Amino acid sequence: MTRLNKLTALAAVVALSGGLAACGGGGGSTDTSMMQTPQEMCEGAGGRYNADMTCTSAADLMAEQRMAITTAIGTAETAVNGINDDSTDAQVAAANMAVSAARTAISNAANLSESETDAHTGTVDVIANQLSAALMSRTTAMNEAAEADRMAMAVTAAKLHAGINAPSATAAAAYDTTDDSLIGVTIGTAAAVNLSEDEDAMVAAQHGWEGMMFTAEPDGDAGTYEAAVYSHVGDPTVTEGAVFNVAYTLTDGETGDVTALTGHATSRVASPSFDQTAGAKEFELATNTVRVMISGSYQGVSGMYYCTPTNADTNCSATVADMGFTLGGGTWSFKPTNPEAKLMDTSTPDANYASYGWWLHKSEDGETFTASAFHAYRGTDPGTVAIADLRGSATYTGGAAGKYALRSLTGGTNDAGHFTADVTLEATFAADHSISGTVSNFTGADGESRDWSIALNPSVIADAGAIAGDPEDSTDTDPQMTVWTMGGTAADADGSWSGDLREQGDDGVPAIATGTFYSTFGLDGKMVGAFGANVDE
Repeated sequence: MTRLNKLTALAAVVALSGGLAACGGGGGSTDTSMMQTPQEMCEGAGGRYNADMTCTSAADLMAEQRMAITTAIGTAETAVNGINDDSTDAQVAAANMAVSAARTAISNAANLSESETDAHTGTVDVIANQLSAALMSRTTAMNEAAEADRMAMAVTAAKLHAGINAPSATAAAAYDTTDDSLIGVTIGTAAAVNLSEDEDAMVAAQHGWEGMMFTAEPDGDAGTYEAAVYSHVGDPTVTEGAVFNVAYTLTDGETGDVTALTGHATSRVASPSFDQTAGAKEFELATNTVRVMISGSYQGVSGMYYCTPTNADTNCSATVADMGFTLGGGTWSFKPTNPEAKLMDTSTPDANYASYGWWLHKSEDGETFTASAFHAYRGTDPGTVAIADLRGSATYTGGAAGKYALRSLTGGTNDAGHFTADVTLEATFAADHSISGTVSNFTGADGESRDWSIALNPSVIADAGAIAGDPEDSTDTDPQMTVWTMGGTAADADGSWSGDLREQGDDGVPAIATGTFYSTFGLDGKMVGAFGANVDE
């Protein structure tokens, strides 16, 4: 029988006894203390009356409270023992909460004696003192690490400040003319060093311009190179071409094969069976057949590929190429399902496109930095424009990136690294074309924003799209100056910026603006960067 049932039965017996006594006519008064409810009886005995109408006795309550205290103290000990100089803020917060929870468990133990709760309080005090000592050590270590970081940053800022250069013939970068996968960096009078794309490095896109990292570590004592490059690569386009049987000569006979596959274009070959991402895939002859037959498409026209192996020891194969697949291992041909279908001409992604970015060279001993920025047009088409008769205005928006250094010799701010930002350019196409802009919304290498902006002072736009020259002085054809504003304070105008408008649209307005800028903030701040922007529609 449960405690509730026992108490209920006892109450019933007591009530019945009281009733019988009353019926006996003894004339005595009723004893109301003998008419308690189960809850009153439970709580009167120091227990807890529960929602399910059971009673937890005083002894059981004491056991519960002891268990709650023991568990809370154990949790606090574990959390505090885990605190060291490398602990995170979240771990510290969890330890503080665990100690607080242990104290709360003790204060809630109303059924325990004062001497027992005092003993538990003493245990928690020891744990709390241990936490205080660990946090003091952690704070000291963090301060020492922060000081070491400040000293290291001061050294880096000094090196980078000395090494930031305005773009020039002796601080330049451009795509290699013989290998489009390389960036060539020129420092001083030395020969250009080729940097290749680091496919493992992630560079976030900027306003739709694809980001890539290029690196090099030449043999000898040449040091290391890196360059962040942002490119405006257009999507492939698909256009309808000629009818298949007009473009290709078909052989006589039942197959109607295309003889052009003797020297096929790899980019035109496609099939669900050619599904590997690298290397070759072989296709064996089926029993009692003389040719391999594979469904697919050639230059966008659906049909069937046929291959007769070179000999009995050779299998037909398709090998991944730079674009599409190379067919080998035999004589390949293709028969369209509908010879009258029209060919689909799919262009590769733009071979001609604008890019911009920054580069950094570190000497082998790490003591000398050289940094600058560049913008370029990749491919054989320079993308130049002819805007002499263009009128009206245009706004260009996009991204910027570069290197910066704030170096203080008097205990002020030392900060250095690379940045990303936004750029806005306003072009006016009047009789004298001009353009100005602003670089803003800076974010440093640490991911934190910087309260900076760079004004790109008004500059002339030449008829072929080059940006340089003073709109107010036709004799001044040099790149115009910049103004660096930091925390609301503007430095004196200095530095330079220049660029190009490229890729003239059907409306005559150049679609792309790229360029570089160099700016200083007094004696302490230096910045070099580049930008790429698209015309607003």
